[in-house]
Amino acid sequence: MAAFGLAAAAPFLTAASLDLAIGKRLFERYWVSAPSSTLSNDGLGPLYDAPSCASCHVQNPSGAVDETSTPPGMVVRLGNARGTGDPVYGAQLQTRGVAGQVPEANPDIAWAMKGGLRAAAVTPYSLGYGALAADTKIGLRRALSIRGAGLLAQIPESEILSRADPQDANHDGIAGRAPWIAVGGKRVLGRFGWKATQPDLAAQTAIAFSRDIGLSTRLALAAWGDCTPAEHACLAGPHGSQDGEPEIADPLFDLVVAYVGSLPPPSAKSGMGEKLFTQTGCSACHATLHLASGKAVPAYTDLLLHDLGPGLNDGITEGAAEAGFWRTAPLWDVAATLKLGGLLHDGRARNVGEAVEWHAGEAASARARFRALGPSDKAALVAFVSGL
Repeated sequence: MAAFGLAAAAPFLTAASLDLAIGKRLFERYWVSAPSSTLSNDGLGPLYDAPSCASCHVQNPSGAVDETSTPPGMVVRLGNARGTGDPVYGAQLQTRGVAGQVPEANPDIAWAMKGGLRAAAVTPYSLGYGALAADTKIGLRRALSIRGAGLLAQIPESEILSRADPQDANHDGIAGRAPWIAVGGKRVLGRFGWKATQPDLAAQTAIAFSRDIGLSTRLALAAWGDCTPAEHACLAGPHGSQDGEPEIADPLFDLVVAYVGSLPPPSAKSGMGEKLFTQTGCSACHATLHLASGKAVPAYTDLLLHDLGPGLNDGITEGAAEAGFWRTAPLWDVAATLKLGGLLHDGRARNVGEAVEWHAGEAASARARFRALGPSDKAALVAFVSGL
């Protein structure tokens, strides 16, 4: 415990709170390349995007990000309509490398106006290992807020499935699909990530460690992270795995997962804007689910997949989500997200009004009702969502 600087505080902490404190330190830790003189501190990369969890998931933004800037935690996702990554570069561009490694690319992210709304254009300069495959699509993904994630993990599967209507049997234009994914030969419900590709917090944490930081865990044992067989230098690069064991030992990994699951959600809001949120039909997808106890979880998500139209279709299929389909994004922590640069999966929307305008497909009718609101009602709805 002394390694984490917590030994002196131990008499004043319960075992549970001490575990969470250590988990927080691990979440904030800057990992280093192997070999390191500090036990269980190495394994970064060989290729990676961030040196720590906290560098992407900023908990307390101190100031707004300029609208021309790239929000923290933004990564470049690679994929295609088949649901596979690029054969050379994998599922994500790693833009940094440890000593002796060539980063996969130096992506240029430029913001441009499209139909009166802001959109991102991504150009991957200095590709380190040849050209992308002809059918590889490029999409941005910003780091999701992790506040309240533990409550989302506790929502019963039956509660989520009760709202699924893949054939739109009630003819309301909304056809929420259950994000069934295959894990270990079993069909399980995905609920985390922009496309609901991960079934629980442990799986979501493991994929983030692997793709973003290049660290292995028991759920993602490749010590070279997202590197593919075509990237020989990365596969031969330094890593912190010993005898096939994960670079992050199980006890440390479990502490990080526990810490993430312990983060409380923002305080619930109410008011006139909330009533308008329901009246316009936003709550048909951005719903309030409940725990087994009946307690409401005001995350404003049904955790289902929805087609949001061509404007939000980046051509990438992931898990059960076809290109253009997205898990209903939880709306708590919108206020902090706006400070960090923008809404939607790639941060393109600079405010709630722009985010609504990008909604089409199953959300087209709700968007139309939003547009039809008078100025004061529209402002009240926007203020409600902006403050979540």
